[in-house]
Amino acid sequence: MKVIDRRQFLQMGLAAGAGVVAATTLGPGLALGADRAPRTGIGGRMQRRITAAPLAKRRMVVLDMGGGNDGLSCLPPKGAAGTTYRALRPATAIPESSMLDLSAYGTTSVGMHPSLSRIHARGFAAMQGIGVKKPDLSHFEMMRRWWSGDQDSLHQSSTGFLGRLCDVIGDTTAPAVGLSLGYGPSPALNAARVVTLSMDPYSDGSFPTFDDIGMHRAWAAAWKVMAERQGNESVPFCSARDGAAYARRFSDLAGNLPNPGGNYPDSDLGYQLMLAARICAQDNGIRVVHVPVFHDFDTHEDHLTRHAAVLSDIDAAIDAFMLDLEARGIDDRVLLVSTSEFGRRVPDNESNGLDHGAGSFVLMLGPVNPGLYGEYPDLANLDGDDNLVATVHMDDYYATLAEGWFGVPAADVIPGGVPLAGIFD
Repeated sequence: MKVIDRRQFLQMGLAAGAGVVAATTLGPGLALGADRAPRTGIGGRMQRRITAAPLAKRRMVVLDMGGGNDGLSCLPPKGAAGTTYRALRPATAIPESSMLDLSAYGTTSVGMHPSLSRIHARGFAAMQGIGVKKPDLSHFEMMRRWWSGDQDSLHQSSTGFLGRLCDVIGDTTAPAVGLSLGYGPSPALNAARVVTLSMDPYSDGSFPTFDDIGMHRAWAAAWKVMAERQGNESVPFCSARDGAAYARRFSDLAGNLPNPGGNYPDSDLGYQLMLAARICAQDNGIRVVHVPVFHDFDTHEDHLTRHAAVLSDIDAAIDAFMLDLEARGIDDRVLLVSTSEFGRRVPDNESNGLDHGAGSFVLMLGPVNPGLYGEYPDLANLDGDDNLVATVHMDDYYATLAEGWFGVPAADVIPGGVPLAGIFD
């Protein structure tokens, strides 16, 4: 019999934990508010290219752009508003001559960052002026709000917005309903009734395997015993065993994912989205994939150069992902959306950069009606900190995703949100 000493056992346990980590399921979900009439999207619309799959087959991939993505650089103003924009940002404004044209979206007063050429060519929906009613300029506070769906710290919950979605749409018997492709559980996926997990995007999600068959069998047997509850154990111990069981079940799922495809950039986001496509291609119970984007959006210095490089990788990775979905024949069932805790301040600083702001913009790709939705924020009407005043609130965005994409009443998952109409049929 192969004997594994304590050091080997701990090393193998850490290796497994890095591959698959069970997220905590906490507390009841929200059931707040009443039915509300949808708002109407403002702006031009292009004809949608993809008819969405039935509700039960739909998946959502969420790009979490932590650090504060500058939406004003992604969709900069032109014309009269562009004059104000360039006056406020003499060092960081996108030259109007380089902006991508959005006249097909019904506007000549807004352009698009030149580094987003692939996204521009394939068609997208953008929600303009998104933010919260009472912004906070702390990364930590605003990330907490976006993860939990608590825009003004008035509806704190032990579950996350994505976790509550998973609770409503997910199968309690599935190995996982929500999955974060990062290096630890995301609070956004904290759920009350279904399993949500995290997975190292550079791993295959499986437990360690060994050339030595005896060691492999010993490890598998030990993990099986650890995952089984033993009598009248304490709650923390039972939770630890449950986590081991969830990881073990998910490992079996991950070991049978379809092969990688597509021509992705050699970057963290490229690997994450390559894995996301494999996950979405399988009917495995996973409905929401959370992708923490590891780029640095906190561009206090040298904004133009740094942000352009970040957007170039995002553009290439997203285009490769969408092409992969098309090749697999599943582009009708996957919606790709973005979030970021806030935008950047409108005036640039003395370091050719942009400090923490408030309002921003988000992108949606897949089975959407391409166009610009919401009202473009007024650069002549900034708040007391020289930040954009939000015209669409975070809870409205979340309500739009819940009702428009998943058919879930917004009141079941997000308090106070009013969905925008027209983005989804």
